[in-house]
Amino acid sequence: MYTKTTLAVMITSALFMSTPIFAGGVDDISELKTELLKMRQDYENRIDALETRLIRAENKTDNIEKQSNTSKKKTLASGASVFNPAVSVILNSQFSDYSQDKADYKISGFAIPGEGGLAREGFSLGETEITVSANVDQLLMGQTTLALHDDDGKTEIEVEEAFIETLGLGNGLTVRAGRFFSPIGYLNEKHIHAWNFADAPLIYRGLFGNQLVTEGVKVSYLLPTDLYMEVGVTGGNGDKNPGNGQHNGVGDWLVYGKTGADIGHNSSWQLGLAHWQASPKARSIGGGHAHAGEASEESVAFKGDTDISNLNFVYKWAPNGNMRQNSLTLLTEYFYLKDDGELSIEDELAQYDGEQYGGFVEGIYQFSPQWRTGVRYDYLGSDLKASDTELLDDAGLDYSNFHPKRYGLMLEYLPSEFSRFRVQVNHDRASSSHDDTQILFQYTVSLGAHGAHNF
Repeated sequence: MYTKTTLAVMITSALFMSTPIFAGGVDDISELKTELLKMRQDYENRIDALETRLIRAENKTDNIEKQSNTSKKKTLASGASVFNPAVSVILNSQFSDYSQDKADYKISGFAIPGEGGLAREGFSLGETEITVSANVDQLLMGQTTLALHDDDGKTEIEVEEAFIETLGLGNGLTVRAGRFFSPIGYLNEKHIHAWNFADAPLIYRGLFGNQLVTEGVKVSYLLPTDLYMEVGVTGGNGDKNPGNGQHNGVGDWLVYGKTGADIGHNSSWQLGLAHWQASPKARSIGGGHAHAGEASEESVAFKGDTDISNLNFVYKWAPNGNMRQNSLTLLTEYFYLKDDGELSIEDELAQYDGEQYGGFVEGIYQFSPQWRTGVRYDYLGSDLKASDTELLDDAGLDYSNFHPKRYGLMLEYLPSEFSRFRVQVNHDRASSSHDDTQILFQYTVSLGAHGAHNF
């Protein structure tokens, strides 16, 4: 204010001191004084306005600084919580009823490995998952999933996944190391509770015993294109079925590619291709059958080269992309396995050339936010040749070229995004010897912080 008043006095004094140069007399001086007063008033008004704007600007700056400090504190708190593990539990239990004896279940042309058989009849634990995941630091994240499931009336615990994965490598590159589900097919990478049906497709049962697991390294690359395109490669130790070899280095490898895009605002699609290869040295493909009139305690083993190719396609539709109200999902996968090597049991040996193939198609329609229904069709085939078909008999392999089939119908109620109740009916003709009607009741609930699943 001192500066404003001083400047006004100086201007007024200078003008009064210069009055002799005006020739108009007293009237001119009076008019000049009036003009000076107006100028002074206008100047003071402008100065006041500038001071008001300055005060507002200073207050606004203080508020921005306060908000910035608050935001920084929240960011720091959030950043710190990132390193606290997220823990989730998925309870996935069911009741199963079969028209045929569970112990007699077979898939013609396939030797069902591992856990690929039918679930325990009656009430069973199903598969319960416990997942722990967190960022390790600015470079890595880690995840471990433990699975609890029934096996012949006993509860077993196994490490389903345990891996580390890079964060922010840039250029679309990601590296994963440890135990993880192989990216060989669309369903294979997803946990069982995320499947659209209560049981695995027949082709998954026959080839992998539900799912193919890799212990090794996965490198994936997301291409910098408008169209979604991802390519990748994995290398594993090769000791998981259908590998089951003994290797000091890389025992199996896989290459894959995925692409997809949106179709307008309502639809999207994804296409995937994969090829897997291993060289099993002693893969068990069945045994314990009568051999030369006597029971054999050994199983028939395969040694040679195994190749598996996969083609998968998924299409999703939802009004404006909102999958929570109404949606339609169509999914299909096809697998082709080629074995080239030899079969052996005890002191017998036979050259073996085997082809196993098949896939499934399923459609899921969500007709309200809490109700979904779906249908599924499985179709398999095989062409098995051996120089001594007695070893195929010993392995329990049907080489009559029978084509297993299965039809499934599902209805589920979803009280919320954290719970699901499902009923499913299968008409299973996986074996040439009989048909099986299977009824499954299942509930799935999610406890804790469970991450979203991929497309």
